[in-house]
Amino acid sequence: MSAGRFPSTDATNALRVGAYQIYATRIPDYASVDTTVEALRSLNASPGEISLVNAVLRKFIRKWKYIKLPDDDLNYLSIKYSHPQWLVSRWLERYGKNITEKMLSANNESPPRTYRINILRIAPQDCKSNMRKQGIDFSETVFTEYFELNDKIPVEEFSLFRDGMVSVQDAAFGIPIRALEPSQSAMILEIGSAPGGKTTDIIEKLDGEVKNLFAVDISYSRIRFILENVERLGHPVPNIIVADGKSAPFEAGTFDSIFIDAPCSSLGIIRRHPEIRWHKKPDDILTMAKMQTELIHSAVNLLKSNGTLVFTTCTTEPEENQNAVQTITKSGMKIIPIPDVPSQFLESNGTMAITYPYRDNMDGSFTVRAKKLGSC
Repeated sequence: MSAGRFPSTDATNALRVGAYQIYATRIPDYASVDTTVEALRSLNASPGEISLVNAVLRKFIRKWKYIKLPDDDLNYLSIKYSHPQWLVSRWLERYGKNITEKMLSANNESPPRTYRINILRIAPQDCKSNMRKQGIDFSETVFTEYFELNDKIPVEEFSLFRDGMVSVQDAAFGIPIRALEPSQSAMILEIGSAPGGKTTDIIEKLDGEVKNLFAVDISYSRIRFILENVERLGHPVPNIIVADGKSAPFEAGTFDSIFIDAPCSSLGIIRRHPEIRWHKKPDDILTMAKMQTELIHSAVNLLKSNGTLVFTTCTTEPEENQNAVQTITKSGMKIIPIPDVPSQFLESNGTMAITYPYRDNMDGSFTVRAKKLGSC
């Protein structure tokens, strides 16, 4: 504990944990206070800090139900749902209070524990039949090869995951691979491939034929995650290259299909990574949008005439989504419908797929599909 800081980080976190237990759990109030104080004492906190935490939590028990939130929508929603004001303001302007409140509330809920079945190892119906026989509680999703695990089994203890029969992946990210329609005869490039969830999905759709599949990622350290995923699933290793997608080492017109798993602000997956809301700033959205523009221009150059581009993000912001569509069309490409996706996710005559946690109980995502015109 650093000298001179009062309260310390330990004491501040103890107050947060204790207050959360009092407010949001069924733990008796006295037990919440006692266990929090004892935990702080075990960290060698000073007597003054222990006394402070004890007093504040006991007062919180008496007073929290009478706390009055601000009347204006921005401050009310920001405080009630613990989101930064800049993000709440953006959503209020775009969606209005009703939808914004639903989005904020959904971000504070536990996400579904969704898995994708490794169709190279087992048929989806056989996998689900085996789970039923084992008494494993799960729910179906909109896509046959995905399921939501209802049992509270940690992923590292889930035998199907350990044995390479399934991958952890939200069903929303089955959409872009359907849009890609991977073909064994096509030269395929994935830009932004680490940690490999979508890469392995492509491999499975290719029935394990990976000689024409190239997976590019700028991060050498993250490439190992692709290899770990491929090895666990028992897949052949695709052509993995460490490179910047904005200047990938290929000749123009090399690929039939290019999939951009675009870098983004990740504001569609806040419920899986709650810290995102506090780490991101408005400028990050514009930075990501600029990077996406550069990736799109590079991809268009690498595509053959009549080649297919699929662009996807896990964010909610139009600068990174709808604006990317404008960039694609200005590059001389034609936006085309996305196949094999339920209509509730489709907008703009079926050419854009969008998912929301509050509406679909899936991660927030955006996917668009385009074809390179012969004259490009």
